Amino acid sequence: MKVLAWLAFPVVATVLAMCWAAWRGRGRGPRRSSAAFGSVEDFRRFSEAMMAPGPQATPVKRRLFGRRAASRRAKDTSIVGQGS
Repeated sequence: MKVLAWLAFPVVATVLAMCWAAWRGRGRGPRRSSAAFGSVEDFRRFSEAMMAPGPQATPVKRRLFGRRAASRRAKDTSIVGQGS
């Protein structure tokens, strides 16, 4: 009989949780009057910002100038300052 009591506790807790979830998710009529945007002007500014071009998905490769470009072309593998 004690085993049945211990098995009943999780079942009762599950049923209570299901009832609470059903009550919490019930339809409550029309939504509240407060909207995500305070005014039409705020929504217009938001829409313009969303339509503006954003950053590129992949960065543009930079060109190498000066000594760095020459050293890359020469494929110099010596370590600077090691005398090799």
